[in-house]
Amino acid sequence: MYNINEIKTIHLEVTSRCQASCPMCSRNLQGGVTNPFITETQISLEQFSSWFSKDFVKQLDRLYMCGNLGDPVIAQDTLEIFKYLRNNNNNINLTMHTNGSARTVEWWQELARTGVTVTFGIDGLADTHKLYRIGTDWHKIIENARAFIQADGHAEWHMLIFKHNEHQVEECRTISEDMGFKRFASKNSSRFREDGMPVIDKLGRTTHKIYPTEKSKKLSDKVYKLNEISVKTTITCKVAQEKSLYVSATGNVSPCCWTDMEWMLPTSFARIDYMDKINTFYNLNNKSLEDIFSTDYFKTITNTWDSDSPLLACSKNCGTVDRLNEQFK
Repeated sequence: MYNINEIKTIHLEVTSRCQASCPMCSRNLQGGVTNPFITETQISLEQFSSWFSKDFVKQLDRLYMCGNLGDPVIAQDTLEIFKYLRNNNNNINLTMHTNGSARTVEWWQELARTGVTVTFGIDGLADTHKLYRIGTDWHKIIENARAFIQADGHAEWHMLIFKHNEHQVEECRTISEDMGFKRFASKNSSRFREDGMPVIDKLGRTTHKIYPTEKSKKLSDKVYKLNEISVKTTITCKVAQEKSLYVSATGNVSPCCWTDMEWMLPTSFARIDYMDKINTFYNLNNKSLEDIFSTDYFKTITNTWDSDSPLLACSKNCGTVDRLNEQFK
């Protein structure tokens, strides 16, 4: 795939903790109940700097924090890690995805001064945002985003579209432009397993349901069909092209977040497939990055691509789209 000296991008899950309970997030079982298999932890500055030396940081083009399980603003040392990166590589591209509903305005102003691009997940206006981003405060997010932008921070607004907020897309776009967001993007969810997702609170009670748009129904149907079968397809690996590496909050190393099994239920198709074909995990807490790259771990993954049954995580996310579509016409 590539060697350690060629790595240009790190995808860092700085924490597996989050204050939100989004019902379709990987940290939760469907509906919002916390996944009991998650190890809630965070990466400290001391850990990060021991894993990635100043010389290694200098070779990077980009590091981004976009959590499978957690939100970067919850981790104690997120700002300090960004400063460590910036101080040792003034040209590195730093980005972060967040719900934005934590920290003080002073923290956000200081983050802006490190030159981090922040994508805020804001799913509508105050009345609709809270229906999916449970546990977050729309007004607090707007306050933090405004402080970040006014401190010359580069902010982007990302909106997930559901039946309950699709009528607000253009109004949200207008607000984002008025506030000074550099970009507005909207996306239909592909995570619906049924037409009407029950949202469950911590006491096990159903509080309301989330309904998909028509486009979401089609996207979700395709995604869950692909989850159930490993198909023969041509793999065009995105992380191999950008020479990227994924590091989980516990220190696990894998090519990408899709091949990290930490966030998956033991009964999931992708995890069962991975355990059957790879069944190997490496962690930076007990093995250095250099030692990990001296093994055949990455080669074992790429070898499946030429088989009749490539790794499901690879086939699903980086398989040739036309050939995959043929399976489900």
